[in-house]
Amino acid sequence: MITNKFFFGCVAAVAFGSALAGCVKPAGTAPATAMEAAPPPASAASPEGGIPIPGAVRDNLGITFAKVELRAVAETRRIPGQFELPPTARQEYRAPLAGRITLHVAQFDAVEAGALLFTIDSPQWRQIQHEAVEAAGDIAMAQAALAVAQAQRNEAQSSLNKQEERLGNLAAVNVRNAELEAAATALRSSLPRLDAENRAQQTALLEAEEHFASRLNALSSVTGIPVDALRSGAGDAAAWRSLAALEVRAHQAGVVEKLEVAPGGWLEEGVLAMTLVDPAQVRFRAEAPQADILLFRDGMAARVVPPRGGSVDLQAALPGTLALGITADAEDRTLPLYVTPAELAPWAKEGVGGYLEIELTEDPRKQFAIPLASVMQDGLEHVFYRRDPADPDRALRVLADLGPSDGRWVVLKSGVKEGDEVVLDGAYALKLTSSGQQAPSGYHYHADGQLHKNH
Repeated sequence: MITNKFFFGCVAAVAFGSALAGCVKPAGTAPATAMEAAPPPASAASPEGGIPIPGAVRDNLGITFAKVELRAVAETRRIPGQFELPPTARQEYRAPLAGRITLHVAQFDAVEAGALLFTIDSPQWRQIQHEAVEAAGDIAMAQAALAVAQAQRNEAQSSLNKQEERLGNLAAVNVRNAELEAAATALRSSLPRLDAENRAQQTALLEAEEHFASRLNALSSVTGIPVDALRSGAGDAAAWRSLAALEVRAHQAGVVEKLEVAPGGWLEEGVLAMTLVDPAQVRFRAEAPQADILLFRDGMAARVVPPRGGSVDLQAALPGTLALGITADAEDRTLPLYVTPAELAPWAKEGVGGYLEIELTEDPRKQFAIPLASVMQDGLEHVFYRRDPADPDRALRVLADLGPSDGRWVVLKSGVKEGDEVVLDGAYALKLTSSGQQAPSGYHYHADGQLHKNH
């Protein structure tokens, strides 16, 4: 008579599509008889030496392991939430002037600070450059006018000096010359006027220089290039003259999140062209009930853990420091909690969900704990499967001496030690293998439910 256990093994064998390579009969072994293929049932008992779980079985059943952790299960709060980017992580780049856009990056490109994002062929830009050219010309004209005024002042002073020298020579011999005295008086009277003209020309030059500086400041504001950099070069080789198109560069490193314009498109002044984000600034946000508001405070140790399932390790926690939001939600009766991870992981991306774990006391009492999902109900007993430390290809069925649980982890009062591993995914299949019966004499069960003759 075929046992229920054997029946389940046959179904499992069909479902998983393969048997274990470790149980292939040696060459030359005679085919099993009908009695050998269907041995009589044996008395129910738990496997004494554990359940074989070689690599092929682990792959076939999708068995994974979780390490035993020291956790303060009873003193930990777990709150669902998701990763988000703070406002400072997002940079918007708009068209400073209306014009035709040439893109120099593509969506999702990683760029460094100072990288060229796009250029704008803008009539307004050329007008601003022309105004700067005029301002530079005004400086040259003011400098020339000041040089003329200074030359006139110096010429008048030199002529006066000569006249006074001649008059002095004549006075030495008691001779006076009315014509020379009149000329000297006229020259002496012209000096204050010439000094005033010099001051006027100096003022005009200062005004021209300030006007030019104002134009350069306008160019700097539009381009984002420092004024000193725009001044580099001389004459027609000056940097501000050589910019044929308006360049927009990245203020800081980031990733191109969105492009709001097609290559060659026209944008009006102030319209959004693209958005960059800094993924390194990601943080985790959770909403705690207002009833628990006094349980939390700024600076508490916290960690972000992934949801169970998927490709992320259940124990891939990201530690950080808790920060409480300053405004609660009156409608939902929740208070926002924030944690910025000390280190980032590939799965920590904006919008990815997870859980925020917070230990409520500074010195919590920690106990050995395992994931609750690794504990199976077997009749009236709770069991889990510990990986044999002496043989990693075997799993030991252990009666669970359970303590407190927080819905994700459960305390074990005995049966494990630090460094042990327990079966997480695939524990149910092992339970079906080991539950309620043992293999008949001369046979053995494998973790995928198949009954094999000893050999």
